[in-house]
Amino acid sequence: MKNIILASNSPRRRELMKSAGFDFAVVPATGEETIPEDVPPEKAVEELARQKACEVLEKSEKSDCTVIGADTVVWIDGEILGKPVGESEAFNMLKRLSGKVHTVFTGVAVCERVGEQVRETVFHERTDVTFHNLEQEEIRNYIKTGEPFDKAGAYGIQENGMLLVKEVKGDFYNVMGLPISRLSRILRNYDKPEKKYGISDLLDIMKLLRSEDGCPWDKEQSHESIRGNVIEEAYEVAEAIDTGDKDGLCEELGDLLLQVVFHGRIAEESGEFNFGDVCDKICKKLIYRHPHVFGNVQADTSEKVLQNWDDLKAASKKEETASDRIASIPKLLPALTRGEKVGKKASAAGFDFADTEEAFRCLKNEVDELELAILHNSESRIEEEFGDVLFSCCNLGRFLKKDCEKALTFSINKFIMRFRRLEDVLAESGQKLDELDDEQLEELWQESKRYTYEKSGN
Repeated sequence: MKNIILASNSPRRRELMKSAGFDFAVVPATGEETIPEDVPPEKAVEELARQKACEVLEKSEKSDCTVIGADTVVWIDGEILGKPVGESEAFNMLKRLSGKVHTVFTGVAVCERVGEQVRETVFHERTDVTFHNLEQEEIRNYIKTGEPFDKAGAYGIQENGMLLVKEVKGDFYNVMGLPISRLSRILRNYDKPEKKYGISDLLDIMKLLRSEDGCPWDKEQSHESIRGNVIEEAYEVAEAIDTGDKDGLCEELGDLLLQVVFHGRIAEESGEFNFGDVCDKICKKLIYRHPHVFGNVQADTSEKVLQNWDDLKAASKKEETASDRIASIPKLLPALTRGEKVGKKASAAGFDFADTEEAFRCLKNEVDELELAILHNSESRIEEEFGDVLFSCCNLGRFLKKDCEKALTFSINKFIMRFRRLEDVLAESGQKLDELDDEQLEELWQESKRYTYEKSGN
C-alpha cells in the first residue's frame, strides 16, 4: 500500500486508523478552518476535508503518498456547531443538544498524485444522535473533564460523552470523527490498478446510453442533431495542437472519437452500418492508398506518396477530370481552407501563377477592382470583388507556404489582446472609448501594439 498520511492530529482518528490496520504518518493541516457559508453542512465538511488533504499533499515531498483529510460538524436547527471556544460556548452547545436529535456530518477526502494530476475521492457520512434530557449540573460536570474543547458540538461519544447519548442511528464511528469502514474500503481500492478502458468499453457505454434504461438526451439524438458536434470537437482538437496542450489533445481526441462511436451506434440501430463497418472501410482505404507499403508500387518520397494518394483517391471516387477533383472538395469547409485546396487542385492540373510575385500582383489587381466597385457603389460587384480579394489571399498564402486559417486566427487573437490592453488603459484613466477623438484613439492603439509586441517577446 502507498504511504498514507493522515492530515489530522485528532487522537480519535488516529486510533480508528490503527484499529483498521493501517500504517500511516500524521501531518496535520495547518490552514485556518473556516466553514463555508451558504452551503449545506454535508458540502461544508467535504470542502473542509478536501482543503486539508490538498494542503498536506501539496507540501509532501513523497510522490507516492495518499493523504486523508477529515472534518466533522454537528448540525441542529439549521445551524452548524463546530468546536467550542471556552466553557460558556461549550455549555450553550450542550444545552441546545439536550433532549434533541441532531446530525453529525463527517467529510472525508482521499487525495493522491497520479502523474501530473491529483486524484480525489471526497464523500461524507451522516449519523443522527439523540441526547438525554441533561441537567445543568450534568453539563457542567462534563465540561470540567476538558473533553468538549476539541470536539464538534462540544462532546465526544467515545469517552465521558457517551453518558449524554440516548440513541445513535447510523455509523457510530462517524460520530467519533471518521467513518472508518467506508474509508477502509476506499483505501484498499486505491491500491488496485486503475481500470484501463478500451474501444470495446466505449462501444458498450454508448450502447447503454442509447438503450431504454439509458440517458434521455442520448436516446433522442440523430445524425442531424449532433452533426455540429463533430465539427466543434475537430476544432477543439486543432486548438489543443496549436497550443501545445498534450493532455488537452488526449482528451479532445477522445471527444472526437466519441462522435464517431455515437454516429456508428445511431446507424447500427437503424440498420445502416455499424462501428465495425467504419473500421473495415478505413482499413481497406489505407491499404488501397498505400500500395508502396502493402503492394509493389515504388514511392520513396513524400511527394510521390501524396501523388499516388491523390491518383488513387480520384480513381476510387470516379473523378475523371480536374473539375471533378475540385468539385469534390467539401463545400462546408471554412472558406479560406476551401480556397487553398481549390488552388492546389487547380495547380496540380497545371493552372497556376508562375511565382509569388505574380500571385501578389494578382492580389493588388483584385484590390484595385474592389476599390473601383466601391467608387461605383455597386453592391453586387463589391461583394464579388471582395470575394476575389480573399481568394487571391488564399493563393498568395499557398506560395508563401502559410496556412490562411491559422494566420487569420493569429491576427484575430492579436487584435483581441491589443483591444483588451486599450480598454485596460482607458479604465485606469477613467476614460471611455467614445469620449476620444481619432488622434487620441490612434495614439492609444499604437501604444497597445507596442505593449503587446514587447510582452509577446517578438
